[in-house]
Amino acid sequence: MRIYGDNYFSSHVCLISFVLLCFWATTSYAIDANPTPVQAEINRLVDLSETQKEESLKQLIALQNQLPADAKLEDQRDALIGLIDLYIKNEQSVPARKQNADLSALGVRYHDNWSSAMALNFQAVFLQNDGKLDQAKETIEQALLLAKNVNVNKVTNRINGVAGSIYQDLGDFEAALQHQLVAMDSLEEGGRNAVLMRIVVLNDIGILYLSLKNPELALEYNAKATKLALSVDAKSKMDTLAINRGHAYGAQGKYADAMSAYKEARNYARRNSNVRSEVVAVNNLADVTYRMGHYTECLQYAKQTLLLAEILENSSDTADAHVNIGLCRMGLGEVQTGAAEVNLGIDSMRKANAKPDIEMVLGKLASAYEKAGMYREAYKAQSDQIALTTELFGKERNRTVSEMKAKYDAIQSEKQIEVLEQKTRLQSVEINNKSLQRVISILASLIAVSITLTILFLYRKVRETNHNLEQANLKLAQQSTRDPLTGLLNRRAFHEAMQFRAQITDRRTPADTSLSHALVLLDIDHFKRINDKFGHAAGDKVLIELSNRLTVVMREKDMLMRWGGEEFLIFLNHIPIVNLQQVIERILVSVGGKPVVYGKNILQVTVSAGYISLPQGAESEVDLNWEKSLNLADSALYMAKTRGRNQAIGIKKVDVPKEEFDELLQGDLENSIKQGKITIEQIAGPPQSDIVAEPGSQG
Repeated sequence: MRIYGDNYFSSHVCLISFVLLCFWATTSYAIDANPTPVQAEINRLVDLSETQKEESLKQLIALQNQLPADAKLEDQRDALIGLIDLYIKNEQSVPARKQNADLSALGVRYHDNWSSAMALNFQAVFLQNDGKLDQAKETIEQALLLAKNVNVNKVTNRINGVAGSIYQDLGDFEAALQHQLVAMDSLEEGGRNAVLMRIVVLNDIGILYLSLKNPELALEYNAKATKLALSVDAKSKMDTLAINRGHAYGAQGKYADAMSAYKEARNYARRNSNVRSEVVAVNNLADVTYRMGHYTECLQYAKQTLLLAEILENSSDTADAHVNIGLCRMGLGEVQTGAAEVNLGIDSMRKANAKPDIEMVLGKLASAYEKAGMYREAYKAQSDQIALTTELFGKERNRTVSEMKAKYDAIQSEKQIEVLEQKTRLQSVEINNKSLQRVISILASLIAVSITLTILFLYRKVRETNHNLEQANLKLAQQSTRDPLTGLLNRRAFHEAMQFRAQITDRRTPADTSLSHALVLLDIDHFKRINDKFGHAAGDKVLIELSNRLTVVMREKDMLMRWGGEEFLIFLNHIPIVNLQQVIERILVSVGGKPVVYGKNILQVTVSAGYISLPQGAESEVDLNWEKSLNLADSALYMAKTRGRNQAIGIKKVDVPKEEFDELLQGDLENSIKQGKITIEQIAGPPQSDIVAEPGSQG
């Protein structure tokens, strides 16, 4: 948002979207099922870059220098892509472009479309950042053609994301939306990186809603993205999200909230050493102070923007700064000096073909001229804006009403000019006024007809765009009850199922007393040791494999959930009580009966379990709901861990009065067993010959 558009969504939002899009590459490594040792090291350095950008870049440069001349193609390619991304994160454009030239040469040498597509993708980003939007469009179109031949989700996802950002800068919002939807459809599931990719998509959809003049939905998607970012401690994304939140508040006229959001973004940017985000945040602080009429404060922020933009040597940011300085000076009464500064910025925007930016600058410039009583100049700026508005939005967005209002305002400005000029010719005033009134009447009629026809024409396009966004929203809602890594139901799905069960009547007859439900809580033994020794990719492999094995054991009416981390929860629905022990044994064997294969490594994996049937039976005074039952199962799981792992401990009977049960939950399970308050059974898992438990190891 620059300071020259009351409802403007500027190319700065696209630049901020680009900061996130640069991250799309960093999410593309860890999803490889069987990475090479080099790729595994790149994964580690990419994770490290979230908190230590310079150190991760230093180590990745050393890794690339150690690659032999005959290194695998995928290792060379991923090392180059990783380096380019980290150079961009560290705002080092020159070495990033040099590495991209090497990536392009690699694609030519090996006839590798993947390398060539990514090199074109980076080249388009550089051109976009230089303000050369037409060239960026041509380049990204070439990358999209190669991406279709590669047909790999992470390549499709990334290149379409950049394409959406470029088209948005060009004002082609329909094309931008289509590319963002393709990017979302190609999202791959898996761990923290999948969450970070979803943050990018939610942010970009919010940006598109803002460009379609719907700040309420933009804030809704921004809130979803911010919540996800906080859940994975993605500090490097918070400045971007705060800036876009400020845009939405500004579009609603909530300038105090917008200023607060921009200051938050500036602080995040400084902590993250992100000069680009700081430029945008300070520039938008100039905007909001201008709107509030605080012109002196506005000028201070605008000058700070110019200094930062010159450090970055970015023509787009420099143009913004000149426009903002000029408008602030015009607000302070320095009309001629300020107008010259604004026109300097407009000239730079024309060179970049940034038409949406120019359109909004002209509107604000016209308003500033009118406040200064310079009606002729105001009319000229307003006329230029109308012509550009028609070109930009006549076929893309529902801007008809505002366009017609601009035409009407232009006519009124022309009328004032005519009145001033006719003061020296008093005898012709009456004739000219009558003629002008006839012109206004005719134009008003034409405007009314034009508004009606254009609204009808654009109605279908607006409905189609909203439908596409609703479909994207529906897909995200469906994903909210599934674990992204394993595809199993998650904690939220289980809570909803239990709430639904509580609302319906239990339909069991007296003949069903031999049936009960059971909760089984599982925890993978020594899971931290697997992650530490073989890497998080190995841990993900174990989680997926165990999910598949447990799914085979379960019946269709049972529920299997990933409870969190390395824990799984099973809800056995109406299981014969006499068969419960046999089912638990089958679960332990399905996990520990055979090892998990990860690359060339054989991983012996077992689980510890705690389980309980519910209800406890007629002889028990305690009416256990599922939350209390789960607490007891968790205590039994902990006991299984302390007694050596690879086993299950079940709560057979709880024999305490109702009033003592809550105290029992807070006490020690071993003591309750010794006192006869709880009866348990213990089931051993399959024998393991290769497990060596390390002292003090966790999991």
